[in-house]
Amino acid sequence: MLKTLFVLLSLSSVNFAQPVAIASAASSSAGLAPESLATVYGTNLATQTGMALATPWPTMLGGVTVQVTDSAAVSRSAGLIYISPTQINFQIPTGTATGNAAVSINNGTPIPVQIQPAAPALFSVNSRGVAAATAVAVAIPSTMQFPVPVFQCADTPDSCGLVPIDPGLDRPVFLSFYGTGIRGRTSLAKVTVTIGAVTEPAIYAGSQSQFPGLDQVNVGLPIPLRGAGEVNVFVTVDGIASNPVKISVK
Repeated sequence: MLKTLFVLLSLSSVNFAQPVAIASAASSSAGLAPESLATVYGTNLATQTGMALATPWPTMLGGVTVQVTDSAAVSRSAGLIYISPTQINFQIPTGTATGNAAVSINNGTPIPVQIQPAAPALFSVNSRGVAAATAVAVAIPSTMQFPVPVFQCADTPDSCGLVPIDPGLDRPVFLSFYGTGIRGRTSLAKVTVTIGAVTEPAIYAGSQSQFPGLDQVNVGLPIPLRGAGEVNVFVTVDGIASNPVKISVK
């Protein structure tokens, strides 16, 4: 899953002279938050294509640097994940203050952005919105866990299709959705997951330890959704809803 997300970050597209957009790396409709993953789209952003090979993310990659200056006028170097002539993926630096901010590429013209406390966005594995998610079934009354496929792929992300998930009775299923801009929640109680027509409280909502900037939301799959088929899923954090992604319920 983490490898899939890493590839997805390299597929998103950053305009040096005339930027098209700076948005969440998970969804172009979502905003930015401290420590969240972001993407700049444009042209002539870099002279080569490159990807970070290790964490923590480097602050220079292929000769490219990104600076984020926050509302307190503090400038910090951003960690870089991926660069290309048309796209740069980076992480908003830790400690970035909320409010009006600016992003500069190679100390060029500042690009205005808004930093929010939380800006939830969920990753999908392709343009059809297949959720970048994992699932496990727990055998009751034991605590043994068994992986449950959420999607299957052939050779490319576009080939990925949903696998219907059985909610189970004696084997409840727990889902993990991957996104960004979620860890700044005020409390876990302020995070809910809506799956189809059912809204559930999140069991966990915070950072994913292996991939800086990546967040994870865990939730149980409600049994009443049995037979629902393909449904939309979105996460709401402090009243802000994420973009929808899709799963299938058997």
